[in-house]
Amino acid sequence: MKENILIVEDEFIVANDLRLKLAKAGYQICGIAPSVEEAKKIIEKSLPTWVLLDIFLQDGSMGTDLAPILTEKNIGFIYISANTNQSVLESAKATQPYGFLVKPFREKDLLIMLDIARQKHQSNLDLFAQRELIWKKQLEVIIISETEANNKIIQLPGFFQSFIPFDFMRICFRAKGNSKSKSHNFIRTGFDEYELLDDRELHSRISFSTSESGIRIRDAQHDSNFYLNEINFKRSLMDDIWEKRLSSSYNLNSKLNFHVPIEKSGPVEISFYSKRPDGYSKTQLSLLERTKSSFAQLFEKTLISPPVVPAVRQSQTAGIVSGQIMSGHTGIKKFDGIIGKSPALLEVLDKIEIVAPSGTLVLITGESGTGKERVAQCIHKLSPRKNKPLIIVNCAALPLDLVESELFGHEKGAFTGAFEKRIGKFEQADGSTIFLDEIGELPLSAQVKLLRVLQEMEFERVGSSKTTKINVRVLAATNRNLEKEVSEGRFRLDLYYRLNVFPIEVPPLRKRLQDIPLLAEYFMQKFTERMGRQKHNISKDALDSLQSYDWPGNIREMEHLIERSILDNSGTEITSIRLPAVRLNSLPIDPPALKISKLKTLDENEAEHIIHVLKAVQGRVAGAGGAAEILGLPAGTLYSRMKKLGIKKEFDTDN
Repeated sequence: MKENILIVEDEFIVANDLRLKLAKAGYQICGIAPSVEEAKKIIEKSLPTWVLLDIFLQDGSMGTDLAPILTEKNIGFIYISANTNQSVLESAKATQPYGFLVKPFREKDLLIMLDIARQKHQSNLDLFAQRELIWKKQLEVIIISETEANNKIIQLPGFFQSFIPFDFMRICFRAKGNSKSKSHNFIRTGFDEYELLDDRELHSRISFSTSESGIRIRDAQHDSNFYLNEINFKRSLMDDIWEKRLSSSYNLNSKLNFHVPIEKSGPVEISFYSKRPDGYSKTQLSLLERTKSSFAQLFEKTLISPPVVPAVRQSQTAGIVSGQIMSGHTGIKKFDGIIGKSPALLEVLDKIEIVAPSGTLVLITGESGTGKERVAQCIHKLSPRKNKPLIIVNCAALPLDLVESELFGHEKGAFTGAFEKRIGKFEQADGSTIFLDEIGELPLSAQVKLLRVLQEMEFERVGSSKTTKINVRVLAATNRNLEKEVSEGRFRLDLYYRLNVFPIEVPPLRKRLQDIPLLAEYFMQKFTERMGRQKHNISKDALDSLQSYDWPGNIREMEHLIERSILDNSGTEITSIRLPAVRLNSLPIDPPALKISKLKTLDENEAEHIIHVLKAVQGRVAGAGGAAEILGLPAGTLYSRMKKLGIKKEFDTDN
């Protein structure tokens, strides 16, 4: 039976046209709503499986306001709008729709988008079902394990983190008939790394004023399950001074509370806190509620007294070292050289761990040099396909006239110069993973064929009518803003939504400055070992200068800078860093304002910018760390721009 669809559209002609097209295709229409309020009534009455949702409605309501309700009820929705400017696309994207149709659209476009949305929704359901099965099995292992109660408790942070991400977690035990409670407080300090504090230690960490010094950590008294995000969480803090101080100390913005009644003893309250304003959802709460009996069984076997923290303790999955709980895998080992503990990076690592075991398509976005390829390599390494090679394709480097041949292969004689049959990248990746780097560079003609491969997992070699079936997992990456590319007609909207099943955005280095000391140490060890030199240290002043720089080239730029600093340094301590003279992502402005006489043409500004970059890299155009890489241009394109702008070739010292 076809899905039941609600149309939220205030233009009667458009809404009726949609109704006729959908009915013709065999869909059921449960109603047409001209406003968000009308839509809510129909949703409560008919519970549609899909909603086609206009963004701007005539009564002033916004279709995006309905998105949270639909998400909570697990109802898929697709936006339909005549407005495709960047701000609208960004606003729509934030609500995580399953598609976006631009008015006017063809009937074919509508049906294709619904098909894409259905597959994406099913993929999400399959991923969640797979993860819930893993969740239950892992919980069962903890319950039946012969380890002592203390070790069962310290395994819980790592167990919860993959499914209910948190920055602070509190497990509070209340003895039956006793008003006092005992708690275990876990602060996330890295990937699978947590600091364990008792209530006394936590109280000393939180900054109380003199007048508040007598405030005690409140006892667990909640007997209900709930979650609070952003504004609702902040409102809840008005009546709870201790929790307000806790959230202020650790920058917490959302909370999920789960109550487990224990028949033989007192109840257990688990509270998760996140720095994200939208950290928790009904989906996570429902998962906890479905496994409440298992948690009751676990806590019945667990000692009420808090765990004793030994100097060194090892268990199957975790160890405690001076109050630090760490998994058996460090971030460096498990994520193959992705270094850091910043919240922005930990969010990426959490997503990698979530999606790696599945076959879900992943779209990796981020600026040039942030490590998108490294993320793809980690996903493949942690997947069931890890025993076969990862096939990497740089879409930006494919010759325009050979894109299809490179991706899908060709038969002998298919075109001039095709002297033998060629196996394409997709066929090479059969049974493994293909990584399409810089997918935003693909021409529209190749995008059409790629869309079919993603949908049907089949293709024809150039010059052949024979269909080849494949089993390939696809990872894609781009440093382009694909929403902008779509709005300007350079990237297909249907392909974008086909790719954007599980997005991972890799943060720029300027948003994870606290990782710079770890990265500096890692790169120094890497290069001193490679060069056969004594281990180097880095001074505080040098680190301060690294953390004050904007890093337009991100991790790649830092790696090259550390290597250059080691080569320039004759001792064993780097005391200063020779940073580029101009921060490439900042525009100097003479105070109080630019004068008309100082304004330059676009060509003059472009030439000046290219010269600054060339000077910063000592004139190197091509290759690793060259100006072309930093500017995000092919070397040939940069040479052409230099020639056109009259930039002398003396800058290119590597030629």
